[in-house]
Amino acid sequence: MIRQLAHTTAWTLIIGLWLPTLVVAEPAHRPFSEEIGPFMQKHCVHCHGPESQEGDFRVDTLSEDVGAANSVNRWLEVIEKINNGEMPPEDEPNRPTAEQGAVVVEWLAARIEEGRSARMAKRQPVSFHRLTRVEYANTVEDLLGVRFGVADPGGLNEDAEYHGFDRIGSVLSLSASHVEKYYAAAEAILDEAYPDKPIEKSVVRKVALDLQGGPSSEQRQQLEEQGLADKVRVDMWPGHQLRGGRPGPGNDMVKNGGYFKVRIQVSGMKPPGGRAPHLTFYAEKIDRLLFEQDILAPEDKPTIVEFTCHLPPGTTTFDVTNDVPGPSNLPRSGRSGAIPFFSLKQGRIPWQIKLTDEEGVPLYPFLIIDWIEWEGPIITDEVQAKRARYMPTEEGNLDQVRQCLTRFCEDAFRRPVSERETHRYVAIASQQIESGASAKAAVKTAMLAVMCSKDFLFLVEGDSAQPTDSLNDFEIANRLSYMLWSTMPDEELIALAHEGKLQDKAILKQQLDRMLADPRAAKFSVEFPRQWLQMHKLGMFPPDQNLYPEYDPHLERSMRGETTAFFQEVLDQNLSLREFLDSDWTMVNPRLAMHYNMDGIDQDKFQRVPLAEADHRGGLLTQAAILSLTSDGTRHRPVHRGVWVMESIFGKSPPPPPANVDPIEPNPVDSPKATIRMKLEAHKHDPNCAACHRKIDPLGLAFDNFNAIGQWRTEEVVPSGTGANPKVDPSGVLPDGREFAGPQQFRQLLLANVDDFNHTFIKKLATYSLRRTMTIDDREDLEAIAVQSRADEYRVRDLVETFVLSDLFQRR
Repeated sequence: MIRQLAHTTAWTLIIGLWLPTLVVAEPAHRPFSEEIGPFMQKHCVHCHGPESQEGDFRVDTLSEDVGAANSVNRWLEVIEKINNGEMPPEDEPNRPTAEQGAVVVEWLAARIEEGRSARMAKRQPVSFHRLTRVEYANTVEDLLGVRFGVADPGGLNEDAEYHGFDRIGSVLSLSASHVEKYYAAAEAILDEAYPDKPIEKSVVRKVALDLQGGPSSEQRQQLEEQGLADKVRVDMWPGHQLRGGRPGPGNDMVKNGGYFKVRIQVSGMKPPGGRAPHLTFYAEKIDRLLFEQDILAPEDKPTIVEFTCHLPPGTTTFDVTNDVPGPSNLPRSGRSGAIPFFSLKQGRIPWQIKLTDEEGVPLYPFLIIDWIEWEGPIITDEVQAKRARYMPTEEGNLDQVRQCLTRFCEDAFRRPVSERETHRYVAIASQQIESGASAKAAVKTAMLAVMCSKDFLFLVEGDSAQPTDSLNDFEIANRLSYMLWSTMPDEELIALAHEGKLQDKAILKQQLDRMLADPRAAKFSVEFPRQWLQMHKLGMFPPDQNLYPEYDPHLERSMRGETTAFFQEVLDQNLSLREFLDSDWTMVNPRLAMHYNMDGIDQDKFQRVPLAEADHRGGLLTQAAILSLTSDGTRHRPVHRGVWVMESIFGKSPPPPPANVDPIEPNPVDSPKATIRMKLEAHKHDPNCAACHRKIDPLGLAFDNFNAIGQWRTEEVVPSGTGANPKVDPSGVLPDGREFAGPQQFRQLLLANVDDFNHTFIKKLATYSLRRTMTIDDREDLEAIAVQSRADEYRVRDLVETFVLSDLFQRR
């Protein structure tokens, strides 16, 4: 009955919501009557007008408001016909050129996008913006101290995205599937926060003999009698895994889930000029990497690494791996087997792979593990106190129930609540108590309903009773907190909202400075560039291992980390937007440094390093992550790279390509080897393709010196065909006639257009923060921010401050 009540309440409080969205403002354009009307009159109306309607299609009656919902589908048909060269037909006298058709297509596509954005950004008296999966996890952790695995199997649905952004209110719809997932999540979260039978914290240490299926029980006893049992170690060659439950704690410890500390005493030996051994700790059931780190520590001076992880209730198995490539790890050549391993000085079994040379110098990256220790579940005093605020201490005391649920509603809804709002939840708890449930169980049921309500799952802005375009103090607090921290406001921010001080720009600036200095602001440096730069595409097409054997998950995570760390450095140091276009530095860890052929990077963290001209890098566009996400796993894709530059740097979306365009075929075995650039030239012979490709291709071809995983090359490796691999040609001509010889010159041309990038960056930041697209109505506000940014030399932290203090940020 409890489950049924809460389930019904969840549906009642969520059903019936509508949501808004976003749009990208375009520069001023010529009106329909000048740009489109004459073309239609000259080439279309005589076959699709009042006197003749071939295919029952008329263009003279189509609305000139191209992006309007009632005409957009018909205009899309017009675009498709012109794009494909079907209309006007080939026998048409005075048939327009492909360039003339491309102008019409581009104009129509831009207006359709504007219309779509305007519809998405339409603001009703009340706006609802559903929390993303990331925001939900962070909010729940701040509210109850539980880290719910939203991306784990059985977690929450993936968020829909729009041009890379997954925070757009009108895109984040709500379905029955979502409600069921939220209900199950809330149950699991509350059960962990308030278990029926709490488990006491304990410490479990597993020594080497526990970690591997080595000596028999008889041999183990002998080792113990000889005092050697605690001296046995696990030698882990490249690729070696300790699998299954052995590296993990017992079932009782993780029965309720929670936070656990894991400590590992380990040594790591690195061969001269080679990779460091890389320790990974992976939970199989939830498909989650819990920890990874390069290990550098002498055999006789092992280090202890420590990390904290959150595990859901129930059992899981764990894998500990030396995750680096190396020799065969077949059992006969590597595992210690029944004969224990003590140290390299004592040597290994003759038939096993030798890990060092005669002088003890490592031949491969390898690890030596002494023990693994688990401690938990760990609940801090702060979390205990937070949870206690929401739970009555006396059975049958309804006043306490009401007080506790009022506190929970205010914290969960991130604003004050009225007695009328809390009454429904108090009524649920009262009904449960009357049915014989304990106060704890009754309040948990009411809390479940709160966590399935629209006021928890959505950021709500506006008031239907008193419509206004201005945000109140609590809405400002939420907007700022979810922008910078991707989670609910903290006590200080909420206290200022209660005092009505957040509309004071001096106070708001103080809070911005405080929040940017807080470690939680690292989430902004992860989430904003991830969405702006469409980083979700990284790894979407895993590189072919036969073509790129050096690519591995560690490298992919390092690529992603470079872009995040780069953005963080620009923000923290208040550097110019110009750094995103070109820089003489970047952020690397040892794995990425090896990928970039950089030496002297041993410490396993991202660090700022200077770039020389020979490194061929600088800014975002030459980072491996950006170059890889615009590839398809087998080859680089100049067109995709060009589209990415248009969207992420220039803020433009190219018109849709014609249907049924022939793909670029592999090089024939009996033909001379040809670069992808050479094959793209074939598209330019088709006039319907050439007009758009002239704008897109140069932006991608500028980076042809980089392969599909971002490595520098001077020739393109073509698997089939005759003759030598052809040389790369990264030169090009921009639509405005400016020429470049390669990526370095191209980046200099981008710097000359930094003001255009300034406008794009501000739009992207506003889209992310306001959770909607920008429309033509926002142009004045965006321009004012751009002007101030220009005056501030495009410094990024100053730009963020200007944006937060702007009228645009404080309006719906």
